[in-house]
Amino acid sequence: MVRVEAAATGCDCEWYLDLRWSGPGGSSGTLRLDDSGRPWRTSATVGRPV
Repeated sequence: MVRVEAAATGCDCEWYLDLRWSGPGGSSGTLRLDDSGRPWRTSATVGRPV
């Protein structure tokens, strides 16, 4: 299991998570995690209701 926590303090950020992996027999690759083909968005909460 992989747990990712993202936070922003003063921006509205767009981002992807590229996960590099390797396995037995020399297999390896990169898995892109996104929001149905779009980047994730993380926004600062300063000045916004909680």
